[in-house]
Order: sequence, then C-alpha cells, then structure tokens
Amino acid sequence: MVLGVPERGVWGIFRAAAERAPVAFWLPVALIVVGIVVLKRTLRPLVPIEQQLERLATRLTVSPADLEPVRLPAPAAVGWNRLVEALRHGGQPEERESRLAQALEGYRQKKSDQVLNSLLDGVAVTDGQGRITFANKALLGLLGRRPGEDSVCGQTMFDCLGLAPGGQAVQPLKDPSLEGRPVIVEYQRGGQIEDGVLRIVRTPLAAEPGQSARGHVWCVRDVTQQKLADQMREQFVNAATHELRTPLANIKAYSETLALGDMVDVEQQKAFCNTIDEEVTRLANFVDDLLHLSRMQVGSTCLNRQTTDMERLFREVVGKVSQQMKQQQITFEVELPGKLPELLVDKEKFTVAVVNLLGNAAKYTPEGGRIRLGVELREGDETLQIDVEDTGIGIAPQELPKIFDRFFRSTDPRVGRTSGSGLGLALTQEIVRLHGGKVTVESELNKGSRFTILLPTRTEGATCSGV
Repeated sequence: MVLGVPERGVWGIFRAAAERAPVAFWLPVALIVVGIVVLKRTLRPLVPIEQQLERLATRLTVSPADLEPVRLPAPAAVGWNRLVEALRHGGQPEERESRLAQALEGYRQKKSDQVLNSLLDGVAVTDGQGRITFANKALLGLLGRRPGEDSVCGQTMFDCLGLAPGGQAVQPLKDPSLEGRPVIVEYQRGGQIEDGVLRIVRTPLAAEPGQSARGHVWCVRDVTQQKLADQMREQFVNAATHELRTPLANIKAYSETLALGDMVDVEQQKAFCNTIDEEVTRLANFVDDLLHLSRMQVGSTCLNRQTTDMERLFREVVGKVSQQMKQQQITFEVELPGKLPELLVDKEKFTVAVVNLLGNAAKYTPEGGRIRLGVELREGDETLQIDVEDTGIGIAPQELPKIFDRFFRSTDPRVGRTSGSGLGLALTQEIVRLHGGKVTVESELNKGSRFTILLPTRTEGATCSGV
C-alpha cells in the first residue's frame, strides 16, 4: 500500500505558523504581567518597613519615636503597626527597669524561699512587733504542723514554741537591751531532757546605720539527742571512774601489804591473792565491755558461729554465776529441759549475754531473794526461750524504754550504790540481735524483773553489727 501526503513546502509551513503565532506569543507575556502585578501587591507593605529598618541600622541608638506605622491593609503591615504601638506605649525606660527589677526581686524571693525550706533547721522571720512573717517547713515540723494547714504568720515565736515568758532560760530574748544583738539560748520544754531541748538563735535583721533592728531572724534546732548523748557520756565517765578506781585501790592496798613480807599466815596471803585476782578480773571485764562497745560503734562486731551444745553452754553459765549467788545468799533456780538442740551460735559472745543478765539480776536482788534461769523450746522447736527472772528492786516504768541504751543507769539510789558501767544490757541486746533474736523485759518496781531472750533455732539474722 502506498500512502501519499501533500507537501506544503517552505511557504506553507510559514503560513501555518503565522496563523498560530498570536496565541504562542501573547499567552506567556500575559502570564508574566499577571505575576509582576501579584508580586508587587504582595511586596508593597514590606517596602516602607524595609526602608525604616535600613535607616535605623545606621544609627547608634534607637527609640520608639523613630518607627512609623504603615497604612496598608496587609498582614505584614498589621503586625508591624502592633509592634510599633507596643514599643511606643510600653512605658518609659525607668518604668520598664522598675518592672524588670520587681520581676527579678520576685524571682530572688522565690529562690530564697526554696533554699530556706530545704534547710533542716527551723528558720523564721519576725517583724518589729515580733510577729512571724515567714516560717520554713522545718520550723513547722518542729511545731508539729504541716505546711499549708495552720499558718503561724502573725503569731509570736513565744506562742509558737511555747516559751514561758518568765522562764530563766528565755530571759535574754525578752531583754530590750539585747534587741540589736545576736542571742543564743537553750530551752528545755519539760522537766526532763527527753521532753525536748531547743537551741534558739535570734539575730537582728540588717538595718541602716543608727537605726534599730526592724525585725529578727530566728534559727531553731532540736538538740535533744545531743543532750541525751552528753548526759549518757557524763554518766559513763562517772561510772568508769568508779569502776576503775575501786579495783585499782584494792589491788594497790593488798599488793603493798603482801610486799611488806610481815604476813606469815599462808591462808591470809591466799585470801589477799584471791582478792587481787577478783579485782583484776573485774577490770578485765570492764575493758572487754569497752572493747565490745567500740566495735559496736564502728560496726565491726562479728560472730564466730560454731555448732554448740546448748545444754553444756548453760551448765557453764550456771557455774560462772553460782559463786556470786551463794555469796549474796540468793536462791538460784535453774530449769533446763531434758534435751536441748545443738545450735549454730558464737559460744563466747552468747555466754557473755546470758551472764550479763544473771549478773545484773544478782546485783539488784537483795539477800534472801530468788533468781530463776528458765530455758524452754517454743513454737515447734523453732525458738529457744531463755528467761532470767528475779525478785529484785525492779525498774521504774519511765526507765524501761531506756535500759538498753549505752551508758544508761537508773536514777534509783539503790542502783547508784552498786558499781556498773551501763554497758552490760546494751551489749546483751546487740549480741542477741546479731544471732537473729530479740530481748524483752517486764518489770515492776520493788517486786522484780524478768528478761526474756527469744533465739531462733535456725541460723538467721545479721553476722556483723551495723553502724
């Protein structure tokens, strides 16, 4: 098949192109013109803004008066006009600086409150009339109040702390001549140290030269534990002095008598030597107590557990204290079950714990009294109960919670007449605790006491004491 197409020639091609030339030329030109118009309308508001910015860029200082609003209905112009309006009516520089200073002061005050509320000591600020204007959380805690519950602002420190205005301890706080000077007092809330001791420091707020203080800063700290520790330390020093002086004096006296060589009675020499040996043993026991106490304080009291025949252990304990019972004419009753299990304990330390209880019972039981050592298995043979019961002087109810404290000795005059360091019960409690057990006490004044050790038969509890 043959297809034929008529050839237009060069002239025909030009004629066809000329027919369509207006459309191909004028359409791009029209699009360009429309784009220029739209772009000009869009950029028109930015021209005066850009001119003002270029003019301001060449100046060293700029003020709101140098800016002019743009009168065009465009988003950019509206934003520029608002900015100019805000700058012009934002106040004078002094006013802006004042507002800035107030904002900074508020920020500093907030940070100061955060710092004061983080302190462990109670802090309060009072005005010239003695009314509280600020109190931190620690002070509210000392007062037994929660933050936000009961505000103390507007009250006086005397009312909040319960300070008796006529009390001798707080007299410096009431002295007008001391208003401009720091004052430090210690105030005991009750008749005993256990009721609470507060150390109060009052410092005048800084004032202009020649002016009186416009208020005070109060710092309150609870020093009850520190005072109790000081009290126990003093008791220990007194007890230690007595414990050391008496045996040393006896040893010196008997040894000097023996050194003279005038004694020919052999039995008397033996008696003197036995007395010296007893006093040396007494000193050695006291030194051992001090060593145990030192290890307890640094957390290094550890157990050397070994499988121990408990029946044999108690027989040895009875042998250690029987002589003391006979000398004081005390009836000593021992109740042991027919069979006791072998336990994994530190034999030496556990013996010390039981001997301490029996020794204390003997010291505070008058002649003709009775002491009972009872041992039994409880709760399916899982607990060994050891009771040391006496008919001694007993313990006052208010002193029962403190008898296991180190250095503590009863204020009963009958206790004061008996030598002691105040360490025995503390050591006993620590030894039993390391074995996983506990010590309890029941007592009635002038009738007697009963100490009970509950010891698990299975190995449990701590191995070394903690600080």
